[in-house]
Amino acid sequence: MMKFTNSNLLSHPDRLLEKHTQSVIEIALTFFDKDKINDQILRDILTIITFSHDVGKSTEFFQRYIKGDKSLKNKGETKHSLLGGIVGLILADKYLKQRDIDNPFLLSLAFILPKRHHSNLNNFLIEPILEELEIQILKRQINSIDKEKFQIFFDSLKVPNKELLKFSFDELNFEYIKHLLRKIKRFIRKLKNERSLDYYIKTVLLFSLLLDADKSDVGIKTDKSLIFRDTEIEPEIVDKFIESLSKNDSLINQLRKKAYTEVSNREIDINQRIYTLTLPTGLGKTLISFKFALKIAKKVKKEKGQSLKIIYSLPFLSIIEQNFNVFENVLKKNGINPDSSVILKHHHLTGFSYKEKENEFDYDTSRILIEGWNSKIISTTFIQFFYSLISNKNKMLRKFHKFTNSVVILDEVQSIPHKYWLVLKEILIKMAERFNFYVILSTATQPFIFEKKSFTEILNSKPYFEVLNRYEIKIDKTPKTINDLYDSLHIEKDKRYLFIMNTVGSAKEFFSLLKKDYPDDVIFLSTHLIPKERFKRINLLKNNRKKIAVSTQLVEAGVDIDFDVVFRDFAPLDSLNQSAGRCNREGKKEKGHFYVINLKDKNHGRFYHSYIYDPVLINATKEILKKEKYQEKDILKLINQYYKRLGEIKSDKVSQDLLQMFYSLKFDGEREKNKINSINDFVLIEEDYYKEDVFIEIDEDAQKVWQEFAKILHISDIFERKKAFDSIKAEFYQYVVSVPIKENIPTIQSNFYYVPFSNIEDYYDLETGFKVEGDLYFSV
Repeated sequence: MMKFTNSNLLSHPDRLLEKHTQSVIEIALTFFDKDKINDQILRDILTIITFSHDVGKSTEFFQRYIKGDKSLKNKGETKHSLLGGIVGLILADKYLKQRDIDNPFLLSLAFILPKRHHSNLNNFLIEPILEELEIQILKRQINSIDKEKFQIFFDSLKVPNKELLKFSFDELNFEYIKHLLRKIKRFIRKLKNERSLDYYIKTVLLFSLLLDADKSDVGIKTDKSLIFRDTEIEPEIVDKFIESLSKNDSLINQLRKKAYTEVSNREIDINQRIYTLTLPTGLGKTLISFKFALKIAKKVKKEKGQSLKIIYSLPFLSIIEQNFNVFENVLKKNGINPDSSVILKHHHLTGFSYKEKENEFDYDTSRILIEGWNSKIISTTFIQFFYSLISNKNKMLRKFHKFTNSVVILDEVQSIPHKYWLVLKEILIKMAERFNFYVILSTATQPFIFEKKSFTEILNSKPYFEVLNRYEIKIDKTPKTINDLYDSLHIEKDKRYLFIMNTVGSAKEFFSLLKKDYPDDVIFLSTHLIPKERFKRINLLKNNRKKIAVSTQLVEAGVDIDFDVVFRDFAPLDSLNQSAGRCNREGKKEKGHFYVINLKDKNHGRFYHSYIYDPVLINATKEILKKEKYQEKDILKLINQYYKRLGEIKSDKVSQDLLQMFYSLKFDGEREKNKINSINDFVLIEEDYYKEDVFIEIDEDAQKVWQEFAKILHISDIFERKKAFDSIKAEFYQYVVSVPIKENIPTIQSNFYYVPFSNIEDYYDLETGFKVEGDLYFSV
């Protein structure tokens, strides 16, 4: 009788099931060991989960399907995940019994994670249910398996502790399986009473390891050891870069040097995991936090032998490029090639081009490597960071295990909605307790997210705030219309002015008034302009090419621009402080002037701030700002009073409700407005109005991009179509605005709202952007 050298069972069109399964187990366990989880039982359960996840592909139905039998398309018998979950459940039950461990939670992971590995996590309470129809399909699947081929598949696996994985399909007793599922359900029902985040963290950790190993094996077409490579970067590289910067003896530069030196000389206790860095705007927090993160990484490497990633996260796409370029320049200045294995940026518009040394990898490999954060330094958005930490989404949770050995810098952390502070505090503290996970909260307006005992200040910020006095603040709470403001203005020829409005509508209205009297001096900024034009205008402002700017809050934080006089419509105190950071930023003028005004919509009788800000934050700000005049040196005291006041206001209900979802492992559920029904209800950026993406064919370059996009849509293969679009995505979205579509509705072409060049005047103003009817209420 002929002896087969392989099972001939396929997991993918070009991959043997045994090769794929062994590789997934090896990758997941290597990550687990590299992450220093130090939990042998959890490691064994991970082995069971990774073995089980694709066992269901051994059925005759799936094998015919993967080899091209189209008659089986959409048939339930070709599905493989549920059978994998059943095998995982039986193996985990056997393993736990042998060790006399009664742990329904681990049983639930062994069943649910293989079952859900191609989808998002759901409510754990409804997962342990088997319908009669599902049982009948499972029985047909099991009966179809070629037992000889399956044995060859199993014998081919070269994995440690293989005894864990021994089973026979003949031992699958569905009455007993239903008994185990009822046991799991009883346990999950009581879980919320324990009020523990450990269950959530273990769930998403193992799910992340499974997903990353699975996707990495299939997607990376090169040497897979690439995902385990590491680069050691010394903290001193930042010193060399700073020495190369222009040196003048201004007060700002003296303070930058003092703060940097103070942090450089600071000793680090690696048992302290949460840090705050609070400095006035313009004092170099980006480089200081980067240096401190590298110092932590070096100390952990020396004392624990563990390499840490640096994850730099920001709230705004507009400043990702700016900060990424800073890090790249630091590396280049030190002769370090900033290829993708050393540094990468990742957000929803990132193209997929991963380079290592002289190699540029194919699309599939690049996408897997970038989306899996396979780099030493990652520059990313709050969206990517927080939805990889708090989510039910398969694609986002894949990155979760990369947090286990990392230093995370959360820049402009005050941007996180107040209602999430409690849940953020709880999960960050738990991560810091369990893993080599360090956090630096960096901002000029440090919110009171953590109690004093929970964090360490990197430096004493008070002296820096007290010595800086770049501007004076004038508060005028008297209600004014746009016309009132304009009539009261006296624009001086030798000064530069910035007006920051709360809504696009009010900004456009005020811009139109200024445009009449200062046609060549005034420039407009909002997200209703295409990104390409926005970045162009920000650069004009950076280079002092325009005297007057009217903007929404998009210039509020991180945008390095400098004005003599800034007017800001009333807003929460942290936003006012960020806006003030654009006033005499470099301290080159004797004194800047920052005016806080209280603008009212003459058409609707409402204050513009009421359209976009929580009244709790506005009222707290009004309570704090009692006087009509302040100096910059007063800011720290005012901000501390503001956050103390917010702490006194009971506004933790959203966080409390969300924590209940964590405790219950309720990852998804029915969505209801203004109610937390699952972890999936965590929304970092609230949108009050529905917005649509619109492509604006503003010039010849846009026309070429649109023509390329139209061609891509004719590609029949969905994966090839996605691959082709990803290659132009970054450029495509340079011409896209996200706006509310009401009366002024563009045509839909190629499944996208589209404004052709020939119709541009009907929909898009070259100075103020997309024409939205009645758009007074929209921010940014």
